[in-house]
Amino acid sequence: MLKLIIFLRPFAKYLLIAWVLTIITLSSIPNIPTLKIHTARAEFRLDYLMHFCEYGVLTFITFLSFARDEFRINYKKYILVTMSLIMFAILDEFHQKLIPGRTYSIRDIMSNVSGILAALIFCVFEFRQIARKISK
Repeated sequence: MLKLIIFLRPFAKYLLIAWVLTIITLSSIPNIPTLKIHTARAEFRLDYLMHFCEYGVLTFITFLSFARDEFRINYKKYILVTMSLIMFAILDEFHQKLIPGRTYSIRDIMSNVSGILAALIFCVFEFRQIARKISK
């Protein structure tokens, strides 16, 4: 994992732009059917998992692009970037309200924020380990 993250670091800003454009493009497609898994007891919507992963990847790429060469990020930047990502998630969901056949969903926002927070925790711990290995 360490080698992959270090390899991706120089391309992070380009990946970030591409990923944001992908999110905006997919959010602008009208009438996307909801993918569901039906079980004997209930029904599970896969779009919540997709939102979680989509925003988890966005968070990882964002922090990778803001990390310095030694993979250190100060806490103020962590907070600022995290709040910006949450605002983007809310605005993206509001944007979907304007698209025919799409809706504004609090559950989608919760999935987005969960993905952001999970990736934030991953980045904090992973970047600390990488910074320690690089400094040795």
